[in-house]
Amino acid sequence: MRLGAIEFVAPPLVEGPRIVFFIPLPEALHKIPFAMEMANGQYGLPVSITVVTTWFIILVFFLLFKCGTKRLELIPGKLQILLESVYEFLDGIVEQMLGSWKKKYFSYISTLFLFIFLSNIVSFFPIPWYSVDGGAISFAPAFRAPTADLNTTVGLALLTTFAFLKASIKTNGIGGYLKGFAQPIPVMLPLNIIGELAKPVNISVRLFGNMFAGGVIMGLLYMAVPWGIPAPLHLYFDLFMGLVQSFVFIMLSMVYIQGALGDSEYVEN
Repeated sequence: MRLGAIEFVAPPLVEGPRIVFFIPLPEALHKIPFAMEMANGQYGLPVSITVVTTWFIILVFFLLFKCGTKRLELIPGKLQILLESVYEFLDGIVEQMLGSWKKKYFSYISTLFLFIFLSNIVSFFPIPWYSVDGGAISFAPAFRAPTADLNTTVGLALLTTFAFLKASIKTNGIGGYLKGFAQPIPVMLPLNIIGELAKPVNISVRLFGNMFAGGVIMGLLYMAVPWGIPAPLHLYFDLFMGLVQSFVFIMLSMVYIQGALGDSEYVEN
């Protein structure tokens, strides 16, 4: 939409990891993986919109918890009440799923939930960015949901995979872990291997698919009715769906970790 010299630009429905800027590299590093040639003929390391948005989310977390924990009071303020409510919610879920292992995995699960949730809803907030081209000012969304990028969801899934593999090997030993693929009968070996490999694929593609599809659907709605009528649907596709997918991801992560731990009890070193 154009208003005089000002143009509002909607992001494309199917957008890859758009490069925001390059980090210049010395000549000795021009051959490293991911190095790309820039417009001036030099080489640099590309930084995509996914990475920039992730940095922004980290900054928001830092400021939120820095301010929220600076002055803890017996009679809490609004921010302290919010943080305590989130803590109690996550504490109850992790304890219900992992029992005595809550102390070991609470930090990971809670951080995972908060990061995914904020990543899912970052596009809900109308944070604009502008660019000037030929005297015309273009406005476009400043950030893109990192969870709508498969690179992010695969990275998160690999963290969970490392967590439950470490738990299983530490509990059963390497030999016990490998023998588990032949349970309950050796003929189940191929299916058990496929099932183990499917775990990270399941949680990564599920999260990516839902968030990416939500963005595409909203884009199609705005193309069909461009005058803001679809805006209330952001409450579902961004807020509600973002919360649900965050919850599903951590629940599946805890199911995988709990399955790796079995009936063992947590013993503090």
